Amino acid sequence: MIFDRRWLRIPLLLAEDGGGDPGGGDDDAGAPETPPPEGNPPAEPEFSEPGYFSQLPGEKAKSEAYKALYKHQKLDELTDAYLAEHEELEKLKANASRSIVVPEKGDKEGAAEFWKKLGVPENPSDYKMEALAQYEKEQPELIDAIRKGCNRMKLTPRQAEAVGEMIDSVSKASAIKAAMTIRNNIKAQSDRVAALYKDTFPAEIDRKNAAAEDISRYESFLKETGLEDVIGKSMLAGNPQVIKAISAYAKKHGGVVTQKGGTIGAGGKSTEKPVMHESDDWKEFKESRR
Repeated sequence: MIFDRRWLRIPLLLAEDGGGDPGGGDDDAGAPETPPPEGNPPAEPEFSEPGYFSQLPGEKAKSEAYKALYKHQKLDELTDAYLAEHEELEKLKANASRSIVVPEKGDKEGAAEFWKKLGVPENPSDYKMEALAQYEKEQPELIDAIRKGCNRMKLTPRQAEAVGEMIDSVSKASAIKAAMTIRNNIKAQSDRVAALYKDTFPAEIDRKNAAAEDISRYESFLKETGLEDVIGKSMLAGNPQVIKAISAYAKKHGGVVTQKGGTIGAGGKSTEKPVMHESDDWKEFKESRR
């Protein structure tokens, strides 16, 4: 092994700067390097003029603007950087053609172009509102108002369709709730109709039989006249006063009558089969409704 005489200089160097004396030397020896103040970016490395600059005219080679190219020391590095920048520029151009510029306040033409690019229809009638098609036949004015509201809020067709779907869902939920309410009313209607005969029939069984007759005539009248759906969808369904009034009308013109003495079954209906008593007026009325 060859001994390197340079190692002999190390103790001497340490002694000169205090490194070999724990109690002497500079107090800052061995302290960590002070970091640069925050907010100052690190200095960029300095590059020398690339060799290919010799091919440029003198005024360009010495231009401050061209010094930005010093970081590309080789010509192939410069060409690679140029191609990469060119590709990014082409992407920006393509995106710019599809970009939407927010118009200045008061710029009506710019605003019209802005909403057009977003896909907002120019006219309310351009909204299809397919989710509300079933309601348009019965309530065209309402659907037209919804279209105008969507256009006024500058909704896109898809957004407007989402509004229609929400309205349809709420409408169906309301219909289900109404149907449940009506069904509950029908279950309890026998007792409510019977209560109307409290003064007429002292005996409870007579009141229930009278209620059963009224309900039977009422249901038959709705079916025969085609009013079953109309009344059934309204809050008049199950109303004891309505049931009694319709029953009285049906009885006068001939209608369904429960056999006298029949017993009341589940749901307030008679267990006996009804007997039909039809007058000529009743037959004529039914025929006119067909």
